[in-house]
Amino acid sequence: MRTHAMGEMTVKEVREYLKHNQTVIFPYGVVEQHGYHLPLSMDIHNAEILACRMAEELDCIVAPCLNYCFSGGQLPGTINVKPNNFSNMVCDIMESLVNQGFLNIFIVPGHGGSESLLHLKESLRILKWMNPAMQKAMILFIRRSDYSKKALDSIYGRDYHAGESETSTMLACRPGLVRMEELEMDTPEIAEMMREDPDAYQLRTNFTGLHQEIVNTVQRPEIKVGVMGYPERAKAETGVKNLDDAIRGMIPVLKKAIVQAEKARKTGKMVEIADTEKLKMLKL
Repeated sequence: MRTHAMGEMTVKEVREYLKHNQTVIFPYGVVEQHGYHLPLSMDIHNAEILACRMAEELDCIVAPCLNYCFSGGQLPGTINVKPNNFSNMVCDIMESLVNQGFLNIFIVPGHGGSESLLHLKESLRILKWMNPAMQKAMILFIRRSDYSKKALDSIYGRDYHAGESETSTMLACRPGLVRMEELEMDTPEIAEMMREDPDAYQLRTNFTGLHQEIVNTVQRPEIKVGVMGYPERAKAETGVKNLDDAIRGMIPVLKKAIVQAEKARKTGKMVEIADTEKLKMLKL
């Protein structure tokens, strides 16, 4: 195969590829604040770097990265796309890929925000519900924290957005985009607040205090930099080790999943997933 990048392939090359391989990786990121030392495109790089390594290990192709979703941040340079618009776009892309013949689709989020991911997961579930043609496709979300102890250690170590892990990734893979000499933090109180809870950047208010009322949400105005973690600890070697750890954890699982999906398509035997959460309507 000449390239793992689907966007660099021709129609003929994709046609030939589909004859023997129906796996594709779909990365997405966001354009958002990442302090003064990392670029606004940090989460795009997160997705692309992992997707490219996965493609090399699985000998499959990577679709062009979707660069926009919902951040929630409101510092200059951040571009927000509402989760419903983002989900609709991705659902259209998934339908297009499946209609071409792709059967194993690995979605790689480069952005850790919960709003886009939760909305997208439910949108894709309903898409497969309403469009029987989509039910032949295995669509898997691939997050480092599901396969990597090092990624989990970063989360439990209160290192999130623009912190040690992300900065190390960039030092290892895209060092020309890192400006450690420009590294700054918000006030110690704000920095600690965001290490304690990465969603604490949101200021939520309403008129009544009742949970039934829709809240107003803004980014806390005292946040000027928006780093959530310990970027001063970052090293290129850490970035290499983190990426290798994630790849070691996920590739055997993904190879097995591809085999299981192919067997299920042939036999018609699917795994039943029980819904154990009762009376959801009372919890809204």
